[in-house]
Amino acid sequence: MSVAQHLIIVTVGLLLGFLRPTSAGVPLPRYEAMLKQQSAVEDPSLGLYDDTDKVVRLNVDNFNATVLDQNRGALVEFYNTYCGHCRRFAPTYKVIAEHLLPWSEVLIVAAIDCAAEENNGVCRDYEVMGYPTLRYLGPGFQPSAQHYGQSLLTQDENEIRGLLAGMLAAENMTSSHNNTLWPSFHTITESDSASSLFEGLSSVKQYVAVIHEPENSTVGIETALFLLNWPAVEVRRVQDAKVAAKFKIEPTNLSLSLVDRKGVITAYAAENADSASYAKKIEEVLRQKNITPRPAKLVQPRTTVATKTAEQNDLIKEVQRNKHFVYQADLEQAIRTVLHNEVAKVAEISGERLLALQRFLTVLQRYNPLGANGHKLVNQLKDYVVQFNEQLSGEQFEQELKRLEAHLLPVYSSTHFVGCAGSKPRLRGFSCSLWTLFHFMTVQAESNEDSSDPLEVLQAMHGYIKNFFGCTECAEHFQAMASRRKIWSVPNKEEAVLWLWAAHNEVNQRLAGDDTEDPEFPKQQFPSPNSCPECRRSPDTKSENLEIEWNKDAVLGFLRNIHNPQFVSRYGIQREELLHPSVDKMRQKRQISSVFTDMDMRMGMLLYAFCIVMMVLAFKLFAFKGYRKKPYGHDLLGKV
Repeated sequence: MSVAQHLIIVTVGLLLGFLRPTSAGVPLPRYEAMLKQQSAVEDPSLGLYDDTDKVVRLNVDNFNATVLDQNRGALVEFYNTYCGHCRRFAPTYKVIAEHLLPWSEVLIVAAIDCAAEENNGVCRDYEVMGYPTLRYLGPGFQPSAQHYGQSLLTQDENEIRGLLAGMLAAENMTSSHNNTLWPSFHTITESDSASSLFEGLSSVKQYVAVIHEPENSTVGIETALFLLNWPAVEVRRVQDAKVAAKFKIEPTNLSLSLVDRKGVITAYAAENADSASYAKKIEEVLRQKNITPRPAKLVQPRTTVATKTAEQNDLIKEVQRNKHFVYQADLEQAIRTVLHNEVAKVAEISGERLLALQRFLTVLQRYNPLGANGHKLVNQLKDYVVQFNEQLSGEQFEQELKRLEAHLLPVYSSTHFVGCAGSKPRLRGFSCSLWTLFHFMTVQAESNEDSSDPLEVLQAMHGYIKNFFGCTECAEHFQAMASRRKIWSVPNKEEAVLWLWAAHNEVNQRLAGDDTEDPEFPKQQFPSPNSCPECRRSPDTKSENLEIEWNKDAVLGFLRNIHNPQFVSRYGIQREELLHPSVDKMRQKRQISSVFTDMDMRMGMLLYAFCIVMMVLAFKLFAFKGYRKKPYGHDLLGKV
């Protein structure tokens, strides 16, 4: 083997060794094996309510037709799927919808998901500033400036029912509507008698139920609403104790009575002094008299609830085996949701909110994990936003975003979550991916020599969460934690990475065991002993709290490693060609076509020149010397 050949082999070997990435606490073979996996399945549909619930699901296509200018009212919840507070409230809202189903002739219980991009315009038009937001829209309702329904500032089931009963009674007294099923909420007076109660009533009405309603109570109104499906009975309220006595009512014992058309009055005692018990007692009596209700109307068609597929189960299992991986799909979903939903649904972006958006886009531009088209999109979108000095509307932002995307399509390599996919619909998702995105950006900022500001990413994150994040309760918790943890005193970029890591662990500790927690992905202190044994000074400890003795140098190295763009997993993406070549692809290309970086080209030129020089020297030393020793014929003849 020649010297030149030996040099070439050694040089190429060194170059390939130089290109092989380090693993910094996470086994490299596991990363490289995962980077070659097949695509994942689509995420399940979003939304906190499905066909098994009595909640009427609204969207941009049916919102106006369902709640505007109707002869009945509507209780509408504006919510965000990924909002923890909304998730905790959802079971209560389902109970409210189930309980108030008998009221559906005069009031429906509905909800619209403001996390769905197509609903941006509705949520923006109704100036929803926090989630969940409950609004009552009465009969004939039409929105107008500064009037988007009556807000219900409670999430207690009993309080909501009482407030709605009061609003419906007020509507009946002051509004004109053509709903013949709307009950009478007028109270019985001293001049009323058993016979006069039937004056003006349809012949269908066989009984009048008299309910004692104490002052500041809505029990009579609620009872009338619960009995809407019983056309044979009319419900009337009585508040004066003397008048109630005329109908054999004793408020401390017999709180209701039935009056028939013959003037016969029968008093009854309910199990409890509440509207549900009163309605239940009256229904029992009517059934005993062979009187039945009208069939209840279905709120919406029933369909089969989708179940997880085998591919989805495989995805969950794969992610569980590699909980420390960062996935390209999650980074992209976070960016897409922020731009398309979070920012776009805000009605007016001005002042501090506008500055927060400009800072966020500036940081995203600098540490953008998207491919070439994604970089162009963020660059042009940021240039568009920074030209506004005073005010920008969410609608303007949304229109420009869609215009740029239409010009640059395709932008995103994935349409679903992977590492942040939940084991069930509505779990994890965007909030998980948002943490991932900001962790990724703090790590990239730490290695960026063009910026010396340790707060650039943390400041952008704080401003975004305060002004745009859809989970109101989460935003308030984060701001309080940021103040307590002195976010504005972070001294350098390494500490910025660790500040966010520690803050995330605090949130994990607070939400561990919460109703919003995914049982397949319990909230734990990160990294786990299995992911990074060196990160805990006492790796065998079972304590899962903030008192764990951390090796912060190892933690910092671990975070640098898993958020290294070379190690971001592309498992589950659908359009890998939109991204920059992965380490694995680049290595294969080098092995096939030899070397293409500037350093490699320079090395190749040097080796080529070295080989030419060696060939010239060899020719002079050996070929020319042999030529002089060769005997020719004319030399021999000359000697003769």
